[in-house]
Amino acid sequence: MEVLKRMGLLEGAPVLTDEEGIIRLQGRRCILMDVEAFPHYVIEVVSKFMGERLAQEFVYWFGSAYGEKYAERYLKMGIPEDKIVQLLPAIPAVVTGWGIVEVVKYSPEEGEVVVKIYNDFESESARLNGASPTNNFMRGMLAGVVSRIWGAKVYASAEYKDGYILVTARKR
Repeated sequence: MEVLKRMGLLEGAPVLTDEEGIIRLQGRRCILMDVEAFPHYVIEVVSKFMGERLAQEFVYWFGSAYGEKYAERYLKMGIPEDKIVQLLPAIPAVVTGWGIVEVVKYSPEEGEVVVKIYNDFESESARLNGASPTNNFMRGMLAGVVSRIWGAKVYASAEYKDGYILVTARKR
C-alpha cells in the first residue's frame, strides 16, 4: 500500500482494504473483480474446452451453488425463509454491486419466483467484450436460493427486456 501511495496511484481512489490487504463485508472476506473480466473471461476460457453453451451453464451452476450457500447462511442466522427472499434485492444493491434486483412475484405455493434485474454486471461484462448480453450467474443464484429454501429442484430462465432482465425461477 505504501508503494502505491508513494507512486500517487491512490490519490482520489477509495481504499477498500484493511492493513492486511483484505476487504471485509459483514464480517466475511470478499474480493473485487473488474466487470470486464467476470464472468466474460470465465465463459471465454471454459468455452475453449467445452463450447460456449456448456461454459454458460458452468457459470449458471456456479451461481446456483453460491445461491444455496447464501440461503444456508441466512437460515443458520435464524432468518425466516420468506425474509431471505426479501433480502435478495438488498444484498446485490447495497453490498456486492451486482445490480438492482426487484422481486416481482414470490409464490412458494406455485413454486415460482420472478425478479427484475437492472444494471446487471453480467450483461455489462458481455457488452464490454463485444458479446451478447448474458445472465447466468444471477439466475443461477436465484435458483439456488429458492432451491435451498423450498428443498426442491429449481431452474431459472432469463428474458431480456428493455432496460432490465426478467428472471423466472420455477420448481421442476
